[in-house]
Amino acid sequence: MTSIDLYKKGDYYYGFKSCGHAEGEFDKIVCSSISTLTQTLYFTLINKLGVSESEIKDKQGDGLLKIEILNSDIFKRKDIQTCFEFMIMGIELINEAYPKYLTLKIVEV
Repeated sequence: MTSIDLYKKGDYYYGFKSCGHAEGEFDKIVCSSISTLTQTLYFTLINKLGVSESEIKDKQGDGLLKIEILNSDIFKRKDIQTCFEFMIMGIELINEAYPKYLTLKIVEV
């Protein structure tokens, strides 16, 4: 099962952790869909929105992608929050279609 934690401070998302592998009949669809959404957010932050890699704490491995934007002036930007909302919408749609394959929770700090 894939577990996704969305990190939030007040009204603002600032990161996430996606870990694990879905297992079962639709495992490839679920894993590849989640990977596409999470990696697209990560690379959009860096390549399109100008967030420096030094401003993102990340950890990557087999079945793991964890990112945290370190500066609140950056993660509070409307364009960055829109990107998080886009990713979250996609993950919620996957969860609706394949609820046995992933867990999704918001972690507030």
